[in-house]
Amino acid sequence: MDKILDVFEVYADSDERRIKKFKEKVSSNMTVRTETNKPKVESLWIEKMEGTLEYLENILKSPTRLIVNEEEIVEIEKIKKVTVESIKHLSKNANLIEDVDENGDVKPEKLLNVFKEETFNTYENRFIYTLIQKMLIIIRKEKKKIIEQGKKPAKFFKKFDYKGNSYNGKNRVDIEILMTSSTEEVDKTDDRKEILDRVRELEKSVISLTLTSTYQVLERLKVPLITPPLRKNNVILKNVNFQYAAKLWDFLITEMEKEKVTENSTNVKEYKERGKSKKYIDETFLLDYLVLQNIDNPEVKNKHKRELIEKLVANIVERTIDVDASVSEEQLKNLVSKQYTIIKYKKQVTTKQIQEIFKKYISKYVQQINNIR
Repeated sequence: MDKILDVFEVYADSDERRIKKFKEKVSSNMTVRTETNKPKVESLWIEKMEGTLEYLENILKSPTRLIVNEEEIVEIEKIKKVTVESIKHLSKNANLIEDVDENGDVKPEKLLNVFKEETFNTYENRFIYTLIQKMLIIIRKEKKKIIEQGKKPAKFFKKFDYKGNSYNGKNRVDIEILMTSSTEEVDKTDDRKEILDRVRELEKSVISLTLTSTYQVLERLKVPLITPPLRKNNVILKNVNFQYAAKLWDFLITEMEKEKVTENSTNVKEYKERGKSKKYIDETFLLDYLVLQNIDNPEVKNKHKRELIEKLVANIVERTIDVDASVSEEQLKNLVSKQYTIIKYKKQVTTKQIQEIFKKYISKYVQQINNIR
């Protein structure tokens, strides 16, 4: 197994003065670009509805009323009050007169009875009733869309472009690094959650409007919904509460009922990096330069070998002297020489034996293959 690369060895093999000079002469710049691409969440409609809620509440507290006259011809005995409308109707319908006495008094057989009744079934109230229903439909549709969009992955892209140069004596060193990263993952930012929370609160507020007495009365009357275009009568044009309701109606009709393709929101940032990230890449530039200097450099290649051999020999000599301190330098040389010859011969023999065994079994295998054919 190969030894894990030790970056510090590269620095250890290099001249400190060379490193210092290189750092002093470094000139570099680093451009960073980040892009985030995710499904766009529309929020303008939320703001429009939220801003209109209080005006709808005001309308439902004080709805417009209409006095409805219901007319019915009934027998004279059932008349409780003779009105002007009854006299006018009788003067035009002589067939309802039973008798006229000598004094000229008229005795009618039947009279027109007018019932006056107050109702909430006005165009303005039907407009508000229709608007609230439309708001609920849009809220639920958009809420579902936001939830579905939240399950789609967002795309994140990062790129940095680094260029640098330095001088070391007569040598000019240049480097260019371009690195990109692309990922796709579900967007876990708080933005979408906050909007979804707003939509849920908005839905609760609109549902509370449907629980008001005015709305309940209109629902029991099964009043017909109005259809575009909105007829802007005096009440709708001049009453502030209805003015805001009409603006919301126009927005929902023109913008929210269109079939729109879901767009993506792209956020792009591009800037010159001058902080820690650039310093890290400057260090990488130095490391790359040191590696470049070490390529095909026999002095560097042999340095570690010499150091390792020296450590091993020192270890052997130290242990030998520990065993027998009387060993002379000449005896130690003879011992080392003898062991060197034995071990080297042994390694050569072992290698040769392995090669012979390998050849033998390979030949046997090739022969079996030929027999099968």
